[in-house]
Amino acid sequence: MTAAAFLRATATNTPAPEPPGEDADETFAAAFRAAVKLRFRADAPLAAITGSVRAATRRHGELVPVREAEMLIRSALGEQVPVAEIARTASVTAHVLLFATLVEELALTDDELDELLAEL
Repeated sequence: MTAAAFLRATATNTPAPEPPGEDADETFAAAFRAAVKLRFRADAPLAAITGSVRAATRRHGELVPVREAEMLIRSALGEQVPVAEIARTASVTAHVLLFATLVEELALTDDELDELLAEL
């Protein structure tokens, strides 16, 4: 399964086999950044970011690394935050699960989701 197919399955709550390996990390990060930029303005208040992270925890439970997710969103919006210290597993998990949550918040249609993933 490709990284884009895995992201689509996650965003649409479709069962997927095991996620692709480490070679998918950059695709996951790129999709996350694209969804963040669609969802938030560069000057988005922290409360809006926190709201999206809370939505992700409601949808995905304790799998979402909350502090890391907030930092990754802020970084995607251009803020200088210490994301280099985030462990790979937390980063990948946040990218995938927040991507799915942001797609839901944006109410993207299947075609819009496919278009977003095709741009990666």
